[in-house]
Amino acid sequence: MTAGNKSFIQIRGAVARVLLEHAVNGSGEPPRLAQRDIAAIAGTDWYLVHMSLKSMRDEGAIKMERNRIIVNKESLQRLAAEVGSTISQA
Repeated sequence: MTAGNKSFIQIRGAVARVLLEHAVNGSGEPPRLAQRDIAAIAGTDWYLVHMSLKSMRDEGAIKMERNRIIVNKESLQRLAAEVGSTISQA
């Protein structure tokens, strides 16, 4: 695994954590976060958030609909946990 791949996995994990922290259970009103907001919270830039969300969508961890993201919490938790295993392999 290259350093670039490790970095992307770490960023994707940070984005997954942001989505998990802001996910709504039940009928609550979901927060309105733009990709730039997610980037600011995760400490990265908009483009990497965009690429992370595309990757998560392709893996089935999220579904993106107009102005909202539907999360698969189990899949996002797995992605967030990948960060720790990637760091320990460094």
